[in-house]
Amino acid sequence: MLAILAGEITAADAARRAGVSAQAISVWKKRFIEAGRTGLEAAPAPTAVREQELAAEVDQLRKALSDSYLQYQAMRRALARPAARQGPAVHLQQRQAPGSGRPLLAG
Repeated sequence: MLAILAGEITAADAARRAGVSAQAISVWKKRFIEAGRTGLEAAPAPTAVREQELAAEVDQLRKALSDSYLQYQAMRRALARPAARQGPAVHLQQRQAPGSGRPLLAG
């Protein structure tokens, strides 16, 4: 059949070699072409389904990475503020104890 479709031999030559009529070759040729079309139009191949699943997973991971990056940037900005660098006792002021020269924290 492929030789006929490729033009390497005629349907009549193929019929003679196979010992059948040219009409039988014509019917087989039509069936062969139709089966090829049906095969191409069938349900998506398993690899296509897997590719779609992987594409969806990539989208989810991109969103998660984006969210994490935004959180990272917010934390970085928060830590860059002077008040944030001084720690949790920001509301306390540093003073020196009278006559000692030592720092004293007072609220």
